[in-house]
Amino acid sequence: MNMHAAIEDYPEEHSGTLPTDSTRPEPAMARQKDHASLEQAMNVIGSQVGQLSVNIADTSGMVSDVSVSLSRQADEFHSLAEDMSMIVRSNETVANASRTAIVSARETQNGLDSTTNSVNTILGNAVSDIQSMATSASEFTDVLNSVSEEIKQVHAFSEAIQSIATQTQMLAVNAGIMAAHAGEAGRGFAVVAEAVKQLADKTGNVSRDMVERLQTLHGIVDKLQKKNTDNAAVATAAQQRSTEIDAELKKFSGFSEGVASMIGEIERISDPVEETTRACTTVLAKVSELDRQVHDSASMLTSASDKIDQLVSFSEDVIGHVAESGVETEDTPLIRHCIATAGEIAALFEQQIGAGKMSMSDLFDEDYQPIPGTDPVQHMTRFVQHTDRLLPSFQEAMLDFDPRVTFCAAIDRNGFLPTHNHIYSQPQSSDPVWNAGNCRNRRIFNDRTGLAAGRNTRPFLLQTYRRDMGGGNFTLMKDLSAPITINGKHWGGLRIGFKINA
Repeated sequence: MNMHAAIEDYPEEHSGTLPTDSTRPEPAMARQKDHASLEQAMNVIGSQVGQLSVNIADTSGMVSDVSVSLSRQADEFHSLAEDMSMIVRSNETVANASRTAIVSARETQNGLDSTTNSVNTILGNAVSDIQSMATSASEFTDVLNSVSEEIKQVHAFSEAIQSIATQTQMLAVNAGIMAAHAGEAGRGFAVVAEAVKQLADKTGNVSRDMVERLQTLHGIVDKLQKKNTDNAAVATAAQQRSTEIDAELKKFSGFSEGVASMIGEIERISDPVEETTRACTTVLAKVSELDRQVHDSASMLTSASDKIDQLVSFSEDVIGHVAESGVETEDTPLIRHCIATAGEIAALFEQQIGAGKMSMSDLFDEDYQPIPGTDPVQHMTRFVQHTDRLLPSFQEAMLDFDPRVTFCAAIDRNGFLPTHNHIYSQPQSSDPVWNAGNCRNRRIFNDRTGLAAGRNTRPFLLQTYRRDMGGGNFTLMKDLSAPITINGKHWGGLRIGFKINA
């Protein structure tokens, strides 16, 4: 029903006053009285439905807040369950690693013990062989020294024999000379002298040969002595090194003891880890159950919130029907003025388009460009410059029309509010909470109330909602809107927010 028609169809005789004309027929007076009673009842119903709508809207907002909070808690529970699951898996990994480390450490310890024993045995045998070699080298040195002394004595004897042979040769030569002087008488003596000479020659030759051989043998013995001395030095060094190796091997025993200690420490860690794993598994089961319950509760609360929203819509429809019925309520003057002002704005937009001062494409531009550095985010479109120029006079005047009015602003079909009242169009600061309450122009309000106001095509729409002022602060308000249609095309609506009580 058209609001103008609805209001004009009820002249003064429907105002609820009784006629004074006693000549009027009694049935007419009865009808007038019945109408007044009906009008009064409708006013009471409208007032009560309005109050109910306010309470439902407040409850809906609270339920929505609880639903959002519970949804966040459900997400946190789910995250907690995932974290606990990760902890359980990590503990199981640590426990498995501990068990594997214990097995590996014991195998290492056994290997070290076995290797140490084997090396000790081998080294002991090697040391024994080295000691035997050193002893043999020492004994061989003594033998060589003895042989060398014997060679020296034989060499001395050979030299003495050679000296005797030389003297014998000299004697044989002298005997031969004497035998030659003796003549025939010395012939026998000459034979003896010759024999002695031959013996002396052979003895000399043998003696010289012995000396040469003894010198060669002495050289060999010297070399053997030198080589044996080197071998003895090597054997001594090897014996010393074997002592160092033995000291190093004792470290292996220390390593084995360290591995044994490490096994004990790992076992000390492994037991608590396994206990923690069992405890975490139990906690995980409980957290998972809580996670399921919280998600179920969140789902049920979301469903309840949706049903309450439906109830809010129903109460708003009832309020609208009461207002459209022609019954005067406290909101009727504001509804009438809102519809009229929306029509004036539409007419002005059409006049501007007809005059070529703006175009339909500019007015219906939905390419919202974010303004950098704004928080909450503000946007720009091609029609903002025109709304800034044309809307303030209408919107500011509405603040003076009714003391309950808190704001008045035109929005497009997507909830974009280009130009707000001066009081809500402050330059943004560095505080997002302050900005949310004081810098509300150039913003997109695409919540349920905002979109419904922008997309409503009925003569008017009266809603009840909680206005978000930022920082967790809400104000319970009524929201009145009337559509703005430009050249037959729905652009948005004129939105008025007013307090529940004057």
